[in-house]
Amino acid sequence: MSARKDYSYRQDEDGELPMLIGGDEKNLKELLGAVSSDGGRYIVSDKKIEQANKQLEVGSAISGKKIPVTIITGYLGSGKSTLLEKIALKGSDKKIAVILNEFGDSSEIEKSMTIRSGSNSYEEWLDLGNGCLCCSMQDVGVKAIESLISRCPGKIDYILLETSGVADPHPIAKMFWQDEGLYSNVYLDSIVTVLDAENVLTCLDDVSPATHWHGEDVGIDGNMTVSHLQIAMADSIILNKMDRLSDIETVRRVELKVRQINSMAPIHHASYAEIPLNKVLDLHSFDTVKFENAPQGTFHDPRITTITLEFRPLTNENEFQKFLQSFLRPILWKGFGSDLQGDWEILRTKGLLRVAETCKIIQGVRETFDVLPSLNLDQTKNCKMVFIGKGITRSVLEERLSKAI
Repeated sequence: MSARKDYSYRQDEDGELPMLIGGDEKNLKELLGAVSSDGGRYIVSDKKIEQANKQLEVGSAISGKKIPVTIITGYLGSGKSTLLEKIALKGSDKKIAVILNEFGDSSEIEKSMTIRSGSNSYEEWLDLGNGCLCCSMQDVGVKAIESLISRCPGKIDYILLETSGVADPHPIAKMFWQDEGLYSNVYLDSIVTVLDAENVLTCLDDVSPATHWHGEDVGIDGNMTVSHLQIAMADSIILNKMDRLSDIETVRRVELKVRQINSMAPIHHASYAEIPLNKVLDLHSFDTVKFENAPQGTFHDPRITTITLEFRPLTNENEFQKFLQSFLRPILWKGFGSDLQGDWEILRTKGLLRVAETCKIIQGVRETFDVLPSLNLDQTKNCKMVFIGKGITRSVLEERLSKAI
């Protein structure tokens, strides 16, 4: 896009900032011809037009390209920062921005990017020399991501966002759907959870504040730990520190426990956070649904259950809307007037629905869900839904589904 070709500019009254005047090349020539000897209409200099062209090119590039974000979560000491460090320092064919959201003494890369002054923390950018940029910040939210993009126009292909080790990742995941301003430039690709294979069973069983929460108030109800939530929310699970497991039986027990919490996400083994990039980047977990790992029945930890439902195709759009209104919204929106009782709470929802001659994808994080078109009609001849949550039962889901359709 060229400002000289497509637009003309005139100076503001203060002579500093150009104001955009719509027009084509012909109008611009007429405008130039109308300049009188005493100054007439002010036309900005070539330098300012060049600057405006650059701004337009940047704006066009940003608005035309959505940047994928992968959320990296996992409990303290699982190897999240090591994973990010290796991705950033080794580099790839992508220009990756890494946001580190955890301050600690375990990672040299975190130390080098955190500036502290008293009780304040500031973000510090570090150019790693291989096309990757890193920063560290305490509060990752909409403004932080927008600032990252605006400060580095055209320099970012991918964002890796690390959550705090004692954080439930769902508020950050929901942020990408709920904020329209952010959604225009960024989309959530996936949630990747890193687990310490040696200690994950202890983390899942230990809910005492002194040993599990490190004294922090994380607001978890009942016997469910942050590790439960981090596993339940995952689209991909990296079982790190596998070199520390001594026998196959221990590996089997660890995998079984993780699978009981989330039977949809693939599990990848790693040592020292060495993992192929295609297990972390460009997973497209929120615009596609894969059911290779979906259980055929109910697969559950006493605290979190995974339930898969398979049912007939929906005949038309009206029946699909009835499915949303009478089935999906009530079971997801328990806190918003639904008649469900007890501790019912759905953490993740994935669905692939055949609606007449179309196919639709459903992705949900807690009460927030989205419906997307699927271009692959061969993915399913029936409808499939997977729910991961606490207090949920197959009988209630099946009863409500039968009443809805």
